[in-house]
Amino acid sequence: MNNQLWIACLLGAAAGLITGQLIFNSPFLGILIGVGLGALVGAAVGPRSR
Repeated sequence: MNNQLWIACLLGAAAGLITGQLIFNSPFLGILIGVGLGALVGAAVGPRSR
């Protein structure tokens, strides 16, 4: 995987952890949503930067 994808997944997981705990009262669900969104953003950003 490229660096942009890793960074976006990690940032998404961190944001998802906080958001999931505050909104859903479930950090695990927040991490899953955050990693999914981070992967989408990282995949979209990755090829354009080359």
